[in-house]
Amino acid sequence: MNEIQRRKKENNYLIWIAKIINEDVKNSNIKNVTVIDAKLSNDGSNLKVYVLFNQNEKKSLESLNNIKGYIRKELANYDYQARKIPNIIFEIDDVSKKGEKIEAILKQIKGKEKNE
Repeated sequence: MNEIQRRKKENNYLIWIAKIINEDVKNSNIKNVTVIDAKLSNDGSNLKVYVLFNQNEKKSLESLNNIKGYIRKELANYDYQARKIPNIIFEIDDVSKKGEKIEAILKQIKGKEKNE
């Protein structure tokens, strides 16, 4: 699979998974989930999905992993031309948290510079 095809698939999977989670999943532990990114392996067998939760990350991630078989089955309905649907691996996106920490450090540095 070339780079363009892989990126198109990643984008499609990102949209479809977000739609499935937000519209079809009725689990009370999975609320306010933001699907940030999806990365497909080179051979197309694994799909890492980066998610962000507003609250109770650990329990929500566990609930999401419990229903990944259902999500994979629903993906098969969207991507009917695919020979195989990739194994889904959900991970918490920590980039935004790291960005907030860096932002706070930069504000501290600017505050110290102003005081000097």
